[in-house]
Amino acid sequence: MKIALCTTTIHVPHALKLMRKCSDDIGIFVALDQKTPNLMELAKETRAQLLFGDRGEWKCSQTIGWNTLARRNIAFLEALKWGADVIYSWDNDNLPVDVDHFGKIEDIFVEPFSGLKGSHVRHSFFDAGALIYPWSRHRGIPFANAKLGHRYDIATDAKVGVAAGLILGDPDIDAVTRMELRPDNQIISEAGRAGIVVDPNTWTVFNSQNTAVIRELIPAWFMMPGVGRHDDIYASLIVQRVARERDYHVHFGKPFTYQQRNEHNLITDLRKEIDGMENVEKLALLLDSIILPGKSVIGDVKTIYMTLEHADWIPDNAIYAAYKWLEDCEAVL
Repeated sequence: MKIALCTTTIHVPHALKLMRKCSDDIGIFVALDQKTPNLMELAKETRAQLLFGDRGEWKCSQTIGWNTLARRNIAFLEALKWGADVIYSWDNDNLPVDVDHFGKIEDIFVEPFSGLKGSHVRHSFFDAGALIYPWSRHRGIPFANAKLGHRYDIATDAKVGVAAGLILGDPDIDAVTRMELRPDNQIISEAGRAGIVVDPNTWTVFNSQNTAVIRELIPAWFMMPGVGRHDDIYASLIVQRVARERDYHVHFGKPFTYQQRNEHNLITDLRKEIDGMENVEKLALLLDSIILPGKSVIGDVKTIYMTLEHADWIPDNAIYAAYKWLEDCEAVL
């Protein structure tokens, strides 16, 4: 199985040295941005490919723009061209806790999953933050969501399309929760250690900091520019909607990382989260209402963005960039 690590960064990602120690076989693709420091020496040491993104090969590059996490889409495209079976999106402040990091990713996708299947009794969102202690609501989970509504059933031979690793240390939470609690999580529940899947008919969210997605679903995993800190959250919902048609599940569990979070201005983060806080449930409801042709992933994603054209809370440029992204996916898949 060919696994590609993809990232973009405005810091020197020294942790890439440890990621390379975890596997000599993975491809490493770093989409550079205007604020990215010089990484030539590190790239040589880790055999990472540095992607300058201004050479005109990818149609979506110019429409994505600069100084945005959405530059990571360029790394995704290069990884697809390289032949990746699985694309692993990683943030450089996430440190692997086990050198068999990529072996655990491969294990999740090689064999169907049998174990616990999570859902929500009131058809709300399953929150992976409940799998770590103390509970820390995952960024993107609606504030009205009640963790007490979680329930578990069994899954047998479930297909996994997304493997979202759980986070120790400073987990991925919204700015409000971080201001209030400032958690330092050191415990993952037994269910989290064993791994669980989420019922495809129950919404959840996952991020782009320690998450692997199979090649087939990558066209749905577009980080839209211009939507603040919910770019990966919106993408996670679109991936789930497309995956549902194909009976793929989201898996939460290993591999674990420890987030030694880069410095952030929490007020700035909060400003970038407000729109997403208001609209994440709207997007889920809208996606539920869409009838997908089911003939191809790219075709289904096009149908979704045609509907999103009429959502006044999605910027026009984000839709335009998504169409260009899909053209690039068609060219490389």
